[in-house]
Amino acid sequence: MTLAKTIENESVTEARPTVLHVLRAGWASSVPVVVLATLAVLLAPHVRGIGFFPVLRFAVVTPVCLLVAVASAFLYRALVGFSRPRVTLTAALVGLALVVLAGLVTGGPPGLAVAALPALLGVAVALSLLVPRFVDRPRRSRIGTVALIVFGALEFMGVALALSSERTAPMDIPRTMFDAESRFITLPSGARIHYVDEGEGETLLFLHGNPAWSFQWRDLIRGLRGSYRCIALDYPGFGLSDAPAGFGFTPREQSLVVEAFVEQLQLRDVTLVMQDWGGPIGLGFAGRRPELVRRVVLGSTWAWPTSPGTPRGIFSAIAGGPLGEFLQVNFNGFASFGIKNGVVRELPSDVLDVYLRPFVPLERRGLAAFYPGQITAATEYFAEVEAGLPRLTEKKALIFWALQDQGFPRTDLERFEQTFPNHRTRELPNANHFFFEDTAEQLVSELRAFMAEKP
Repeated sequence: MTLAKTIENESVTEARPTVLHVLRAGWASSVPVVVLATLAVLLAPHVRGIGFFPVLRFAVVTPVCLLVAVASAFLYRALVGFSRPRVTLTAALVGLALVVLAGLVTGGPPGLAVAALPALLGVAVALSLLVPRFVDRPRRSRIGTVALIVFGALEFMGVALALSSERTAPMDIPRTMFDAESRFITLPSGARIHYVDEGEGETLLFLHGNPAWSFQWRDLIRGLRGSYRCIALDYPGFGLSDAPAGFGFTPREQSLVVEAFVEQLQLRDVTLVMQDWGGPIGLGFAGRRPELVRRVVLGSTWAWPTSPGTPRGIFSAIAGGPLGEFLQVNFNGFASFGIKNGVVRELPSDVLDVYLRPFVPLERRGLAAFYPGQITAATEYFAEVEAGLPRLTEKKALIFWALQDQGFPRTDLERFEQTFPNHRTRELPNANHFFFEDTAEQLVSELRAFMAEKP
């Protein structure tokens, strides 16, 4: 009996896979598990963008999955020869997932454990199925090896790109690029608003879009502050502004912030200069308080509900969905692509860097992915904005329309022209979404002429 037992043990020992094979098995198991964990995090119920927890980002999930997969492969190798190794491995993985979950409940922010639960359990179950399969398989096909190398390399590159996007960057505005003093004001709601206030005369209030902040208006302010009072603010969560506790970042809330800001600074006879989200945010305020607004300047914007089947609605579903969130929160991708793609000329690297600075901190990234989804999610607010437009029909309007901006078709321009009978339209054939970056001198000239006209 003793001799037989010895022979059996020696056979088991010889059957055990080599260390290199176990490492490869762990790596192979990690590749699909990373995809599964990433999808589980993205598809877990949360408010897209602003409900994402930075600790669950790709740059953290990927190496953790790799380490756990390799450790699981070695554990399974050690268990071979004992009774029910697969069951033991599954119990160990589920137990680890529960321990981590308990740690998130006790030491993490509210909601983190719920957001991580699908990924934790999914990884545990997937590894318990994959690891034994890869460890027990003596040989791999060439196609499988190539696929493993390709997907592994993509994951490695993804982690490297994600980490490179997390560089630290100062949040101040270089005076060489934007020679304006940064000011801050705290509103009754608790929002701490950053703004610039340059020049004297009639007031121009500049309202930015997404992904952007008050920095986008620097050239227009530089050209107009000698004759007018130019004010540009950052909405809470954008630029250098901070949101109060419980702020939901919806366009309606941002519009109310603009109204409170105007009241706090006691602004009157304001000319609103609006682009992208600045349109519905500013026109919502103007519709509620038309007595405070003297003129409107519009460009690359809209002010009515969007149907999901239209190009803008499709963009909302993609950029405001899991894919858009993944690219933005992990790589700052939507902000970077949106700014680069929205300018015809090539922005200098230092200018692009300042544009992106407010979106570098992990806790502020998701807002850029939140707003595309609001195009179709904030239907009730857009209906309110549209209902308020008749209160503004007597206002003079200057409309800039960038013809290379595919997000705002000519039908939007025609609706604005019908809404504001006393309008002047300037089509910009060589400009895109951020039209002021391509045509700043022309805009300054047009704005001066517009402001000089008698009301």
